[in-house]
Amino acid sequence: MNEYLTREIWKMRKNIKTEVGTPVVSLVNVSNKTYQLLFMSCGCDNACTFCNYGFDYNLTLEMVKPELEKIDLKGVDIVELELEANGSFLSEREIPYDLFIEILRFVSHKDIPIITMETHYKTITESKIKDIREILGQNQEVHFELGLESANEDVRNIYNKDINLCEYLEVARLCERYNIALQINVLLGAPFLTRQEQIEDCLDTLKFIYNEMPKGTHAVLFPINIKNNTMLKHWQDIGVYDQISSWEFVELLHRIPEEYLDKFTIAWWGTRENAFTKGIIQHPKTCKKCNERLMNFYTDFYSNWDPSYRKKILNDIWETRCDCDK
Repeated sequence: MNEYLTREIWKMRKNIKTEVGTPVVSLVNVSNKTYQLLFMSCGCDNACTFCNYGFDYNLTLEMVKPELEKIDLKGVDIVELELEANGSFLSEREIPYDLFIEILRFVSHKDIPIITMETHYKTITESKIKDIREILGQNQEVHFELGLESANEDVRNIYNKDINLCEYLEVARLCERYNIALQINVLLGAPFLTRQEQIEDCLDTLKFIYNEMPKGTHAVLFPINIKNNTMLKHWQDIGVYDQISSWEFVELLHRIPEEYLDKFTIAWWGTRENAFTKGIIQHPKTCKKCNERLMNFYTDFYSNWDPSYRKKILNDIWETRCDCDK
């Protein structure tokens, strides 16, 4: 990571104040039958330029367990449950080991088809994976969601991402040995690139994921959201960066080869907030005329994985795109 960027980003994060009454853990609906179990941990020790994961609670088992037990997972129709910290769920700095084990026990044997854990690749160890398999069982479908953002080192440097691709692929192969699937985050909207360069970067990153990573790996495509107390927001404030158009995200989706259309999902397209982002986030730009149509399109795309159907609705919306993008 860049020392200057890292130092300045940590300064910004210290300005973040957790709203009084924010729970240490909460169950949040993402979309349809996908839910997140959110833990307000002490904050990520990485320093990405687009991220404002600040410094919140120093979680302990004694603090979290009583609140966790109030959540009724069996009373909710869940297809996928995402375990999320304020950074990396497998980081023992954020989620102490005894709490990690308790959370695994809490979600085990609840008949949840998919359990996903978002974490930095450097927090994944074989011993942690063995704990997961021992408690959740060999037959539980488990995913790890990992940030990559871009396969291009120069772009990752703009994001201040601390990633070694060789080590990253080694971790991917370790996960494959334990039948843990991967969801790899890809970010659209890198600062200091043109719109077409941003789109090409995402397309190249998808090629890297599907050519180099284990078979069955899925991508998660994000359009950049500008959050307060981030370097992105600072760059916007001084006039060297601005929020991307939502239609750029549609253009990216429209340009993805059809053979990839059932191999990725999308996230953070403009309707979502949680305890980390409420009131402090700029979604991709739309106008009043096209906003509702775009939000309905994204929900439809997210909910349907059939590549021919996805191709059809992509063609339809791109051919009738709003004047605000022309």
